[in-house]
Amino acid sequence: MASGGQLELPLHSGGEIVPSMKELDGINEGVLDMASTCTMYWRDRFGPAANLFTYQIAGLSPTEQFFWMNLEGMDLLREMTKDYNVTFVGGTVTVPEIFINTKKPLSSPEDIKGLKLRTAGDDGTIFTQMGASVVTLSTEETYEAAMRGVIDGFQLSSPGYDWSIASYEVIDYVYLGPERQPCEWQPIMVNTDSWNELPDSLKMLITETGKAFAMEYYQFMTQRDLEAIPKFREKGVTVTFIPQSISDEMVKRAADLYAKYAAEDPFFDKVYTSIENFKKAYRDAWKRM
Repeated sequence: MASGGQLELPLHSGGEIVPSMKELDGINEGVLDMASTCTMYWRDRFGPAANLFTYQIAGLSPTEQFFWMNLEGMDLLREMTKDYNVTFVGGTVTVPEIFINTKKPLSSPEDIKGLKLRTAGDDGTIFTQMGASVVTLSTEETYEAAMRGVIDGFQLSSPGYDWSIASYEVIDYVYLGPERQPCEWQPIMVNTDSWNELPDSLKMLITETGKAFAMEYYQFMTQRDLEAIPKFREKGVTVTFIPQSISDEMVKRAADLYAKYAAEDPFFDKVYTSIENFKKAYRDAWKRM
């Protein structure tokens, strides 16, 4: 290990120490020293702006999100969580997620009506607007609910991750498309008291190795996706892109939703404006990248 044995970080899976999606509480209370999660799970305490640090519908690409977080987003995230005993030391970014996995074929926005779907974040709000019944479940609960027919489909992650939990056993269609969730940024967070006990040399080690890990993780997830997609097809799952009409409906409704949030919530407006300005500047410079 890079610390030469000075630092021990035993790994635990989600839900093993604190309930899944409650990692921030574990950090704040000192039950966890270090953790990573999705900020969109924090909407219950911070409002809709929490979603923006994980992703935005039709928002930033993985590299754009990574750069925005490093240049502007991290300061805003610290502002949002200022009353929590948490220190952010970086974050990872990953590939676009599957648009939706379903048991039923989809051809138009009308097909969303009546579906029981698992998801989390802004797209859950929009799927609800489109007539779906939406729930948020852990990965384990999602698999079981799909297997028993309690839900008709779900959004979890990218093809590589979904393959790793054998999602092909419980769904028939994998609909790809980056518009719903173009990326996912996840913070590396540490209990502030634990962080302050470390010498500066270990703080620097964690911070710098975290930066390297972020891009290695992005590469790893990309490779897993490229390997997983043909495997889904070998299992008899139809893998295709989401119909354009459904994607367009998601993007249109997202624009309306974000405008509503910005009008109602000054902090959301502050974060969203930062993202939109960065997107414009980045794409004005490298439109074809």
